[in-house]
Amino acid sequence: MIERLLLVGANYRVVAFLVLVLVTALTSQGLTRLEIDTGFSSMIPDSNPDRQAYLRVSEEFGSDNRTIIYIRDGSLWTPAKMGAIQRLQDDLESLDYVERVDSIINLRTVRGSGRELDSKALLTGKLQDAKAIEAAREDALDNPLIVGNYVSADGSATALMVTIRPPADEPDFDAEVNAALEDAVRQARGSFQQIFQVGPTRINAELKSSLFEDLRLLGPLSAALLALVILLFLGSVFGALLPLLSAALSLIWTFGVMGLLGIPVNILSAMLPSLIIVIGSTEDTHMLSAYFHGLQQSGDGKPRMRATRFMMRKMGVPLFLTVLTTALGFGSNIFGNIDLIRDFALASTFAIVVNGIITVLLVPMVLSIAGPGKARDTVTDGQVPGFTGFIVTLLGFGRQHFASSILILTVAMCGFFVYQASKLYVTNDPYSYFRGDRQLLRDARQLQRDLAGVKVFFVVLESDQDRAFSYPENLERLVKIQDFIRSQGIFDNSISVADHLRLVNREFHGGDPTQFLVPRTRELVSQYLLFFHRRDVQGYLSHDGRRANILVRHNVSDSRTLNPHIAELKQVAQRLAGGGMQAYVVGENLMVNAAAESLITGQAKSLAVLVFVIFIIMSIMFTSFKGGLIALVPSLIPIVLMFGVMGLLGIPLNPGTAMVAVIAVGIAIDGTIHLFSRYNEHSRQNADNEEAVRVTVGEEALPVVATSLALSLGFGILLFSNFTIIAQFGALAAATMLFSVFANLLITPIIMARIRLVGLYDILAMNMDGSVLEESPLFQDMTNYQIRKAILISEQREFAPGSLVVTQGTFGRSMYLVLSGQAEVVRRDGDEARQVAVVGAGTVLGEVGYVREIERTADVRALTHVQALHFDFDRMRRDLRYFPRIVAALNFNISRILGERLADAMAPNTVRTDTQGSRK
Repeated sequence: MIERLLLVGANYRVVAFLVLVLVTALTSQGLTRLEIDTGFSSMIPDSNPDRQAYLRVSEEFGSDNRTIIYIRDGSLWTPAKMGAIQRLQDDLESLDYVERVDSIINLRTVRGSGRELDSKALLTGKLQDAKAIEAAREDALDNPLIVGNYVSADGSATALMVTIRPPADEPDFDAEVNAALEDAVRQARGSFQQIFQVGPTRINAELKSSLFEDLRLLGPLSAALLALVILLFLGSVFGALLPLLSAALSLIWTFGVMGLLGIPVNILSAMLPSLIIVIGSTEDTHMLSAYFHGLQQSGDGKPRMRATRFMMRKMGVPLFLTVLTTALGFGSNIFGNIDLIRDFALASTFAIVVNGIITVLLVPMVLSIAGPGKARDTVTDGQVPGFTGFIVTLLGFGRQHFASSILILTVAMCGFFVYQASKLYVTNDPYSYFRGDRQLLRDARQLQRDLAGVKVFFVVLESDQDRAFSYPENLERLVKIQDFIRSQGIFDNSISVADHLRLVNREFHGGDPTQFLVPRTRELVSQYLLFFHRRDVQGYLSHDGRRANILVRHNVSDSRTLNPHIAELKQVAQRLAGGGMQAYVVGENLMVNAAAESLITGQAKSLAVLVFVIFIIMSIMFTSFKGGLIALVPSLIPIVLMFGVMGLLGIPLNPGTAMVAVIAVGIAIDGTIHLFSRYNEHSRQNADNEEAVRVTVGEEALPVVATSLALSLGFGILLFSNFTIIAQFGALAAATMLFSVFANLLITPIIMARIRLVGLYDILAMNMDGSVLEESPLFQDMTNYQIRKAILISEQREFAPGSLVVTQGTFGRSMYLVLSGQAEVVRRDGDEARQVAVVGAGTVLGEVGYVREIERTADVRALTHVQALHFDFDRMRRDLRYFPRIVAALNFNISRILGERLADAMAPNTVRTDTQGSRK
């Protein structure tokens, strides 16, 4: 059944072709509906408890989606420059997306002399008066609310704070806003020495443009590199092009379905073309290697079809398992709570599954029609040629002579890297997604040096008491929180309504800096507030006076640094607010950075679930929990090394690097599956485990090295990405693939030589005469499953007519069970030979010699083609460790057979045929 499904592409080529064409045509309709999502909301977990509070605060005090336009000029305070700033502000305020613009043009200031106060606009109506502008400069530099926020300490730089209305439900909102802001800045550029804008809309726009650049660059580079690697290792142009065709169809299906289902393309999706091209090629490479091996098999007619059938028989189950485990690696992220990762997980998992389907339909179809007709002599008698052969020989020497030392060294190395992995930290800031030399980040750093960071968050105190913040004691709470923020040392500045009132109080006392204090009485607070327009304080105080806001600016891009300080601030703010108030510390950038904690938790859960599921699958496939555990070891070693490298080099966990582990486990186990599958086959035909391992490694080394190198180089292409998180993902995944070569060609063979596994598929697919097996005394009281497993841990041998199964005069501790055919038992006495018996299916031969090494006293010669199972005592003793119940049952039945023979021998007048260890 399974084999027929796997050969659909070869047996029903027209149907397979029509299915591929039809599905491609249908899914391609969704390509025009693809949406791009680079918004910050996709980086915030759905479960974030601050989301609702953030929405309430931003609705009342204004959005934290603020763009800052930075201007630097040596002659800034002149009528010409002020006029240019006024024109720029007018252009910005005319934009539909702009809620408000604050700058030195429309800011107000308070100056006092004695008991008189003057609240006035800083520059409104004075743009043509050079003396008034110079006076405004002095007022601005004397105002602590302006310095560091709107004007640099030396007065040579200023900023316009542009508050953007909450984003409309439009996919191109950020791109449109950014384009409009850039156009306004471009028109003003000739008026100043330096001008630029920094804000969320620019970040999103650059994320989107970088995404398109990655999609255009990474896919073609991966395709070219893949073709080159396969051409070098397999020497087949045809083999280099076939994976590209299957990858192209997979990408059309994937992106088409994403468009039809409304799954957006995000920055992680830029990896999809490279991932599908590279990962999808691994199975194509293994299949092509098996196809060439099939061409070497003897047979009549249609070599392509014969080789294709051979390929699918050998590769069917490994193909299914590798697609399953790789899809699980990607799919384990689906249940996360961050849309950015969840959407990528959905798309990549679907892509891996459809690539497997396309491979099953396309590769056999194409190979059976137009595949290479001549075999490549890549492996001869288990000897691998070229550089790969040198590596295999070197590793084989170490495996044979230093196996124990290698295992001890590997354990020690893993321990060292586990220690290094303890140094890992997490970050999830959008600024960290870009490379450090990007102009956007350089602009943000300059803005912070001269003024303050572009990032904003709010600390809000809320009271049930009406006009609560007209009381001095409540305003003092704001001051204490601001003092604590300043003491933390990582935030640039903070402003609250208390600062506005302290400024008035200072000026009321003639500018005395020691009087920068909160007014002493409620009456004074009410009077001082009259000096401000509602516009001046609406971002800091609610209309009913029950809520007050502290606006904090910073430029911290490291979640590891930011999150602990925010957690500390939340605790202190609530403590200083007292029992009668509620404190909130909210901001979009805070929620994005807070996702770092859920990111590592989610990935740890995903990795644990994935490892457990793969363990269960491998246990089922190899019919034992021990087999599942052993199959995991070579896959987990590269992951331990990868995490250790991250800790050693200081590479953080982020939305890109956090996925390396789960994806790499799913991919790295592919090579292990292929090795174990081939080893099972060879160990049934060879009693020498070491020889079975040598032949297995010889046959699988070339595809394992080729696919691992292709994966490594393919992932390495991601280093050219515009995004740091993708480049880091690529570098780590590439290193992990190289680690997997070490694990699969050195550690896996060492483990294989010490174990014996039986595949579930082999048990189910076994085709033998059930009645013969069930009636055989060797399998008495054993279930059908146990019988099949017992057969698989033995050796299957075939004998041509006339050949000897057992030779008289030899010694050995083994026995046979005849499965089919007939043989004669002949005893030789000098030159005379007489036939003692003729035996057939179900007969056990040589059970006495199995129990005790004695001389064989008769020949057993095949009369027809004989198929028999060979049970070797030494091998069965070794297998007792791995299959104790099966071997114990066999030994018990052998004892029963011997007991019956002894009873027959002791009974009088019993006619028996003694074949010296043979019984009919």
